[in-house]
Amino acid sequence: MRAWLEIDLDVVRRNTAILKKKIGSNVGVIAVVKADAYGHGIETITKTLNASGVDMFAVISLEEALKVKRNSRKPVLILNYLNSQETSEAIEHGFALTLYDKEMIPQIERAAQRLGRQAKVHLKVETGLNRLGVAIEDAVDFLISQRHFPHISVEAVFSHLADATDYQLNLEQLRRLQDVILRTQDKIEILPFHLVSSYALDNFQEGYLDAVRVGLAFYGTDGVIDGLEPCLTYKTVVAQVKSIDEGEGVSYNHLWVAKRDSDIAVLSAGYAEGFTQALTGKAEALINGYRVPIIGKIAMNLCVADVTGLPIKRSDEVVLIGSQKNATGQTETINVTELAKSSGLRHHEIVTRIGTAVPRKYLGE
Repeated sequence: MRAWLEIDLDVVRRNTAILKKKIGSNVGVIAVVKADAYGHGIETITKTLNASGVDMFAVISLEEALKVKRNSRKPVLILNYLNSQETSEAIEHGFALTLYDKEMIPQIERAAQRLGRQAKVHLKVETGLNRLGVAIEDAVDFLISQRHFPHISVEAVFSHLADATDYQLNLEQLRRLQDVILRTQDKIEILPFHLVSSYALDNFQEGYLDAVRVGLAFYGTDGVIDGLEPCLTYKTVVAQVKSIDEGEGVSYNHLWVAKRDSDIAVLSAGYAEGFTQALTGKAEALINGYRVPIIGKIAMNLCVADVTGLPIKRSDEVVLIGSQKNATGQTETINVTELAKSSGLRHHEIVTRIGTAVPRKYLGE
């Protein structure tokens, strides 16, 4: 293989156990496995989290929901837009829909009525992120008038934080969500509420409510929650080693020019494999435990490292994310935070850019 991911499922299990202990037994855990489980592989991760005792799964599409259903009997919530055909299919399969626009109410009701089924929904309320979400007044009106829509079953009400690090903003969003609770609690049956996701687990326990949504934290991605282990290592190989003269350029547009006679290693991964061009001139790699700079423009399927004076040869294993030991037993590590800072991207983007064209090897299956 030219490039591949190694994902340690035992690490995912340990992280899940730590998270469940942190969250507590009285709060449900909704495992968000959207975007192919943040690039970790939705089907294998679903099996692992299902066996680890999460309560529910959340995905972004009908296609993902069906993949989860093949690997778990737990409830599934679809978080994003569905067209009319997908809506009907989701209802037939018993998936919960996200109701985020009041115009969706009669559409969902009609679809469920045609099928002779109850449409399960989680009502998403706009509390400040200003993306998908029903206005608070519309949410209250709908909840109070549910009896007019007998084929819709509201299973929960939720919202999404705009900035998990902004405690005061989090409190304001929580207050707005609680306003919906307070204005409907004596008129309808009490419903579960959820608000917090991975980044807020450490600093906003007030927002745990009845359930929390956990995604990136399962994988121990650094920079999300302290005390978890990263489960992912991104590897490739040295395709060629060559020597170039002082003054020669490397890769497209010769963004890097040798200031001395140099040895370079061509690595078999590029932006098509998720090693983004945003890292051009900013990233490093590990080869035989040596930390080496990536030089020149990152191409579609290749990038280049300066390995001058190092014992590097063709087919040597390369680590782009993760750890590697050198000949003396010392360990070097390149983590996702390092790449995020270098590229200006978020942790989510670094891992989800590594598409399905890159094979996954699972350890601990």
